[in-house]
Amino acid sequence: MQAVDRKAFRAVRKTRVSEEIIEQVRDLIVSGRLQPGDRLPAERELARTFRVGRSAVREAIRAMESLGIVEARAGEGTFVATLAGSHARDPIIATLFQTWSTQRKLFEVRRVLEPGLAALAARRATAEQVEKLRGVLGEQEVQVQRGETGVKQDTMFHFLIAEATGNQVLLRIVDNLMDLLRKTRETSLQHGDRPARSLKQHRAILSAIEARDPAAAERRMREHIHAIERLVFSSEQQAIEGPATIAPTHVPGVSS
Repeated sequence: MQAVDRKAFRAVRKTRVSEEIIEQVRDLIVSGRLQPGDRLPAERELARTFRVGRSAVREAIRAMESLGIVEARAGEGTFVATLAGSHARDPIIATLFQTWSTQRKLFEVRRVLEPGLAALAARRATAEQVEKLRGVLGEQEVQVQRGETGVKQDTMFHFLIAEATGNQVLLRIVDNLMDLLRKTRETSLQHGDRPARSLKQHRAILSAIEARDPAAAERRMREHIHAIERLVFSSEQQAIEGPATIAPTHVPGVSS
């Protein structure tokens, strides 16, 4: 196992700070200069090399962890994940490593798709499907009360809404997107009281579905997606407004 020399990295000069950090790490993996198991330089060293604030490096590492590109080991450092090399050499998967631009595109998909799914579910859900939705929210509540994120139940709730539309084409689309959409949920559910708020919003969506109110179900889902998106990218906005975290000779960037 070896630690890659920090000289392999270059100073960040793009506006989207964390995105370029991720891109550089991805490129080093693709080129083979970073191998699975290699240790990244310490956070302080990376911040000095990239000429950005440590918060930008921290957010980039957290995003790469959520994608499985790197893994943090307590007391040891941050290492390239075992599967990252093979994934990064697949050009399709490599594109997904450009985290935040992809996340934004996925939220665009969610804004277009999910409110309509909720509206259809309000029209078409059977009593059995409504009961399944209630059940998964019950499980989510247990997870949240234990201090966990409940991401599995969160994901299942959205899948069951797609199922309740009765449209197998839409269900197939959602099923194919599920792994990618889960990343946005995992990211948002790491923030403070977000799991409890997500559960509350899910209950509001389900209430509209149970009331057979398509307009309300669509509105509640749209509000839910908007709240998640705002939360996930809030740190980016903070970085733009907070130049103290970025070296003064460079344009402030997005730290998420």
